[in-house]
Amino acid sequence: MDFKKMMLDLAEIQAEKMKAGAMEHIESDEFAKLLATKLNEKINIPFVSEEKEQLLFEKVMDVVTDMMGGYFKGK
Repeated sequence: MDFKKMMLDLAEIQAEKMKAGAMEHIESDEFAKLLATKLNEKINIPFVSEEKEQLLFEKVMDVVTDMMGGYFKGK
């Protein structure tokens, strides 16, 4: 087998593994909650409690991470 082809094949396998790991992370509830918390720290909605803001941002980030996952999967 050609050494160059072998190295390319190994690189492609590694890239697929990394993509799968990144997708798993992006689609995790923990990542969505982390993003929501960071967003909540930066944005204040007047007359809305921090707890309700957090719930809102968690729901928004859940949709965003689902969309990101779909985009990277090609859906």
